[in-house]
Amino acid sequence: MIMAKEEKKEEVKYEVEILDRTEVTTFPKLREPFVSVIVTYVTPNLPPSTITIPKAEYTKELEAKLIREDIERRLAFKAEVIKV
Repeated sequence: MIMAKEEKKEEVKYEVEILDRTEVTTFPKLREPFVSVIVTYVTPNLPPSTITIPKAEYTKELEAKLIREDIERRLAFKAEVIKV
């Protein structure tokens, strides 16, 4: 029996500079505050971006995961080119 080689996809590492991490309180339901952590970051070859995480769910691991997902979404985006 021939065993297929398992190819492990090497995870790309992105260098990210956190520009700002701020707590913001909003009131989506009157009298009920909702606190979010707003994280603004920049990485080479992409403009700055911001992610929002509910403070109750915030961890450094979740922050890193959401930043990675945001970077990968932005890198996958293909700009539309039009002639005017």
